[in-house]
Amino acid sequence: MQQYDYIIAGAGASGLSLAWKMLHSPLSKKKVLILDQSLSPSHDKTWCFWDAEAPPFADLIYRKWTKAEISIFGTRSIEHLNNYTYYCLRSVDFQNHILNQLTDHSHFDLLEAPVKELSFDGSNPTLHTDTNTFKADYIFQSCFNPWDNTNSQPRYPLLQHFLGWEITTSKPVFDDSFFTLMDFDKTFESGIAFIYLLPWSKNSALIEYTIFSNTLLEKKKYEEKVSLYLSNRFKLKPVDYSIKRKEFGKIPMEDRPHKPWYKPGILNLGTVGGVTKPSTGYTFKRIQKQTDQIVENLLSGRDLQPQPPSKKRFKAYDLWLLHIIDRHPKDALQIFNHLFKNNSLDDVFRFLAEESSIQDDLKIMSSVPHAPFLRAIWKTRSRLREI
Repeated sequence: MQQYDYIIAGAGASGLSLAWKMLHSPLSKKKVLILDQSLSPSHDKTWCFWDAEAPPFADLIYRKWTKAEISIFGTRSIEHLNNYTYYCLRSVDFQNHILNQLTDHSHFDLLEAPVKELSFDGSNPTLHTDTNTFKADYIFQSCFNPWDNTNSQPRYPLLQHFLGWEITTSKPVFDDSFFTLMDFDKTFESGIAFIYLLPWSKNSALIEYTIFSNTLLEKKKYEEKVSLYLSNRFKLKPVDYSIKRKEFGKIPMEDRPHKPWYKPGILNLGTVGGVTKPSTGYTFKRIQKQTDQIVENLLSGRDLQPQPPSKKRFKAYDLWLLHIIDRHPKDALQIFNHLFKNNSLDDVFRFLAEESSIQDDLKIMSSVPHAPFLRAIWKTRSRLREI
């Protein structure tokens, strides 16, 4: 049995963000173990976020834009971002950079092994692999869903699920001065669906078909939508492009309350810690806030006191929108239409980032249809008290 000050179980965005911040703080003198089933960097994810200031991990940013396109009900518009920049970071670059620096530090150990169990023996949190047991003052985990062994179920079991192709084309077809945030598919009726397009250059891009719903599709269905979009919008036939890689994901749009602790001394990180924004799926920037708070808490010498990822009013807004998407997707499409038509994208981003004032919120809420939200407020009143 080995003893550490801290153990980080899971080397994804949240685990490596925390390790990086420990490494660049006085906590670098502590003995830290980082482990995951695989510590080989993989080019399988793309993390995006917007920021009004210098972005986290600025040296690793792959692409950035200050213009965004929205298309809904046949109306296509491109808008400048005056206060925010939209950033894209690749998981392979992020993992390579952080793992290389951790490898060179004598106080940080890396272990490639599956985590079998996390337990608490009455005095210390403990991590079990097939061959070893490790104890620590705290374990920070992103491996296990804290809801799996409970009776709690989401009221609105929605997912954000998507499949994307990273492609190169035989001719220049993309305008890489802007990205497409949402190009809605009005033919999809079982939720909300849209194309999300990040142009790397004039002849390369990541294009995803994204759905907010409670049911996954067969992967070929997403691919058919991507192929059809490339044909309809860019006049591209399959012979005109090559698929360099595919990206598939599903993100819970979780309406259950934030659950900070997995077991005593074992803190949930990232998506399993409720950090993902329920109504959008954006997580990376919120991970940075969570990990900053953890490091500040540890440096203060006090017991960890994790803060809820959202203030109460934003939790309510998310719940109402989840209800509408789940029960009345056509109303949700109208809400998105009015949201983007009646507000600047800067104001929308400020609201979605939970950086808005109550006055800002009222302006946003007054710009969208009232009836769906009034119904949602009434229908979700008991759930709101629960969470």
